Amino acid sequence: MVMISDCGFDKYPEEIREVLCEIFLIDTVIEGCQSQELRRRILQQDRSLAEIESLGVTLEGIDHQVRGFNRKSEQTDFGQQVLRIGNEPTPLQKKFRSNPTGFRAKFTGKDGYACYNCGRRDHISTSETCPAKGKVCHACKRVGHFESNCRSRKRKLPSLTKTVRAVERSGHEPEVREPESSKTYYTFHSGNETNVVPCEVGGIQLDLLVDSGSDVNLVPDNVWENLKQARIVVQHCVKGSSKVLKGYANDTPLPILGTFVADVKVGHKTVRAEFFVIRGGQRSILGDKTAKQLGILQVGLQINSIAPQAEPFPKIKDVQVHIHTDPEVKPVFQPVRRIPIPLEAAVDKKLNQLLATDIIEVKHGPATWVSPLVVVGKSNGEPRICLDLRRVNKAVLRERHPMPVVDEYLAHLGKGRIWSKLDIKDAFLQVELAPESRDVTTFITNKGLFRFKRLPFGLVCAPELFQKVMDQILAGCAGTCWYLDDVMVEGKDLQEHDERLNEVLRRFRDR
Repeated sequence: MVMISDCGFDKYPEEIREVLCEIFLIDTVIEGCQSQELRRRILQQDRSLAEIESLGVTLEGIDHQVRGFNRKSEQTDFGQQVLRIGNEPTPLQKKFRSNPTGFRAKFTGKDGYACYNCGRRDHISTSETCPAKGKVCHACKRVGHFESNCRSRKRKLPSLTKTVRAVERSGHEPEVREPESSKTYYTFHSGNETNVVPCEVGGIQLDLLVDSGSDVNLVPDNVWENLKQARIVVQHCVKGSSKVLKGYANDTPLPILGTFVADVKVGHKTVRAEFFVIRGGQRSILGDKTAKQLGILQVGLQINSIAPQAEPFPKIKDVQVHIHTDPEVKPVFQPVRRIPIPLEAAVDKKLNQLLATDIIEVKHGPATWVSPLVVVGKSNGEPRICLDLRRVNKAVLRERHPMPVVDEYLAHLGKGRIWSKLDIKDAFLQVELAPESRDVTTFITNKGLFRFKRLPFGLVCAPELFQKVMDQILAGCAGTCWYLDDVMVEGKDLQEHDERLNEVLRRFRDR
């Protein structure tokens, strides 16, 4: 910046001065940077000063990893240099190496060398008194010497095999590993700033980079100093650490100044996490474990899945039935019936489903009739929710709508050749109750009071009311008979059958 102040940019307006300063700094970086790769990247594409700075940090991290790879490849599998060393040969070994045959001669002093044929020291090999004269050697089968002094036998050389020892390089300090921790934690930052999340660490706002590849949470030493000045609230703080932190593809441990434990808050969620303070760190990193605990990082197939929204159960349009009760019958409030513990979760799920599909609703205000809930198991294992309406049925006034009999159906059916049978799913629940008639269906559970908005099963007048609705819908349909939720359609041929069936379906669609 001192050099920029001497360039005379002060005479330009502020916007022009900022542009000129940035151009000057970029030119300075291009000319003076030591990285050829960074210079090539800058010249290939126009970049802002901030982009060049980020690119330089990324390339510096990559170069750091490459140097780690190179150092690793230069070492052996044990991380130490293995040298081959041996003892210095003795003078006797040197003499043997220079003349192995002559080395057999033994100096005796007075008589010179000992006899080559028998080995005695009182004569020489040419003496007539040598006991080996005329004797046959058992080794080479020659005459004139003993086997023990045979010069043609293959002698084993003294063992001069060198010993291999593992030694450390002179002046190299062995790596000290603390025994308290056997696991190595890895972390890495390449200049990526796209996954930065604003967090609150110990009551202080701090931007943390979410790194799913980092096992721990990191803060540089300068950031730690700023946090201390801002009076960060920590639960625990320790100088140094027994753990070993390494960057990816780098065997050099990161210098850990200490650790602290603080509460990390993101949105409405707070977790307690441990942070490592690194000397000369580049970025504050939020590790994999803490990011998952805060809900920032999620892994699984359920991430992209959207739960289907429950739609209201279909109902017959423009139809509301009324339930009339005898005013002289006193309403009864029955107590709750306990549900077996293994069925509680399934019953709660079923109640939530009925609420979501607009079949029942929560009862508000004073209650008159209250019936207990009865749970009956289905053949598929699911619970069937029923009401014990016996006390209510004593007060219900029936409409006495005529119900069809079997003889009438047999008289009408049998003339056709093609038949179809329709079954209405949960037929009674498709008939809506008038609001003033819903209190008689109130029932009690462990979760409170609910009441039906549709015609419930078990009500004494329910079959008559539903048959009346079916008579209104299907009246006048030729070749069609119905009893409650079962509908039969017949025709003498396929064309007639299809015409009648389509008419029945049309009437249901219109309702």
